[in-house]
Amino acid sequence: MNNMRDIIDEVKSRCDIVNVISQYINLKQSGSNFSGLCPFHSEKTGSFHVNQGKQIYKCFGCGEGGDVINFVMKIENLDFIEAVKLLAEKNGIEFKNNLSEEDKAKMEKIKIIQDIHLKAARFYFANLIKAKNPGYDYLKIRGLSDKIIKKFGLGYSLYSWNSLMEYLLSLGYEKKDLVLSGLVTHKENDNKYYDRFRNRVMFPIFDYRGNVIGFGGRVLDDSLPKYLNSPDTLLFNKRFNLYGLNYAKKSIVNDSLILVEGYMDLISLYEHGIENVVATLGTALTNDQGRLIKRYASTAIISYDSDDAGIKATLRAIEILKNQNINIKILNLKDCKDPDDFIKKYKKEGFLKAIDEAISHIQFQINILKKKFDFNKDENLIKFAKEAALIIKSLSSPVEKDYYIKYVSKEYNIGFDAMKEEVYGKNYNNKIKNYKKFSKFEQKPIEKIKNIENGEKFVEETFIKLLLDNKELRQISLLKISEEDFLINDSKEIFNLIIKNKELDKITIDKIKDLNISQEYLNDLDNISINNINTYNSKNVDEIIKSVKRNKLHKEVNELLKQQKQLELSLKNNAIDKDSVKEVELEIMNITLKILDRQKSLKSL
Repeated sequence: MNNMRDIIDEVKSRCDIVNVISQYINLKQSGSNFSGLCPFHSEKTGSFHVNQGKQIYKCFGCGEGGDVINFVMKIENLDFIEAVKLLAEKNGIEFKNNLSEEDKAKMEKIKIIQDIHLKAARFYFANLIKAKNPGYDYLKIRGLSDKIIKKFGLGYSLYSWNSLMEYLLSLGYEKKDLVLSGLVTHKENDNKYYDRFRNRVMFPIFDYRGNVIGFGGRVLDDSLPKYLNSPDTLLFNKRFNLYGLNYAKKSIVNDSLILVEGYMDLISLYEHGIENVVATLGTALTNDQGRLIKRYASTAIISYDSDDAGIKATLRAIEILKNQNINIKILNLKDCKDPDDFIKKYKKEGFLKAIDEAISHIQFQINILKKKFDFNKDENLIKFAKEAALIIKSLSSPVEKDYYIKYVSKEYNIGFDAMKEEVYGKNYNNKIKNYKKFSKFEQKPIEKIKNIENGEKFVEETFIKLLLDNKELRQISLLKISEEDFLINDSKEIFNLIIKNKELDKITIDKIKDLNISQEYLNDLDNISINNINTYNSKNVDEIIKSVKRNKLHKEVNELLKQQKQLELSLKNNAIDKDSVKEVELEIMNITLKILDRQKSLKSL
């Protein structure tokens, strides 16, 4: 195994972080995680936690954290290569003491380029804060505070051909390394060297650990391109990174990340208190970026520009995120062209409301599809229905499929059975035609179809209707789900009744009217059609049960995150007396562990 990257990957895959750390400190299992006294600072109560699933550690006392290699580097006071070598030797992985000269040279170059980028970021920042600076004036006009400018390390590249190069050369760096870093360009035909970025507002690009790995520059005159990024280097490749992830990963809300296109969109949202945001560095979302999002969140809320290019990029992002099994929502920018304009016009409250009202990617795709057709022509309605069916068919959950079939049927006045047959094709259950007289949906139209955001309620009601109707399904399902898995009290009440009457062939809705159930819930049960759901396929039923449990777990995580934030704010604002500080810190750690447990449960469903 000669390649350094292969060795690193092998070390990470073979070295269980719990086993490695247990060789240095005592770890106690707490749920699905482990905890102990931090080896990096003095403490009496354990604030050091290890997540075995993610293979990472974090101390909530001193802030140390990382993967198994980071831990060994810190505990043994080794550099990166020495730590990899130690772990490799302990686990029987071939590590050529004679690490190839090429790999050694590459690692050294990476370190030099990292240092160059850090010095360049400081140089650009120093340029920005000088009096009468055009870069600073531009950022202030865009509404950014000094605090945010400093937090994101924003800077300015002088209107000069070589100011950065001369500064870095004065620090002892060589021209060939400046070229290798991508910050200096070499014109070979006349052997000229010049700065890549000139007269631009500079946005340092950080990796997820907070190291500067590249830059984006926004022009201040009519030069093109308007935005210029660092080229790919040994340190930086834009398809593997997300701008702002180093901050967003500490501020995840509801297990969600908001996805925007540009630097200013992200920073403007951050200025207004929306912090769980990442940007795609001005390029189309890549598969690698999709995998990066999956590591930190289960839901992505796309908030791209509202123009044709933004819509095209959104549709592309949907396909990428679907491949990662990420829940996708689309934020409606109303009359604004981008998130920057939106947050300035509607403020934080308006943006949070837009997040709550964000629609599913299926509804978004159907809405975009609608714009292609003139519905005054019958043939266009047929084409629309066929293409909408293809979108719905991409869903794996039968409950979601049924929901959107009803949505399209009701919204566009297309026959329900026809739409269903278009979606399911040969798998369509024609028996539904024989049972129309029993279907309340066919006889009594729903006054107003539920909003997509009401999906949790719809799933629970559909599942309850199935349990009421089918004895065999009831007997199997009662082994897999309990009252605690439901979100809605009405569902819990009926579920308990179902348990008591589980031997009945069918439990009628009349039988539950004696319970304290809301009329709205009873009306919903009346209107739900379940004839299309194939309950003989256990995968369909398991998917519904998973959806019910997933919704409950999401709710619990959201509540825990709120508790955690409130406690952290109390600490930050000194609203707690000194004697209670330790207790509150412990409570925050306990909540953190509970959140990790819930998130692991979600992933196991």
